[in-house]
Amino acid sequence: MSSASVRVALRVRPLSPQEQVNGESECVTQLPGVPQIVIGADRAFTFDHVFAPEVAQEQVYEDAVMPLVSQFLKGYNATVLAYG
Repeated sequence: MSSASVRVALRVRPLSPQEQVNGESECVTQLPGVPQIVIGADRAFTFDHVFAPEVAQEQVYEDAVMPLVSQFLKGYNATVLAYG
């Protein structure tokens, strides 16, 4: 586990059915093997974890949340904020 006091995980959401019907396309690209996304053609952002839309919820929990729960049970402070 990283010694950083704040870590950020991002899960890229899939297009909604309405977006698909409207012919919208993905504007976020995940770089393979790197916790980084690119928005549009040239705006890159790096995170501690990046999860593609097809990643199961269980995998997101195991990779990003479970280590925090383990540390919390050892007496450390932990916060998980989920948005969206």
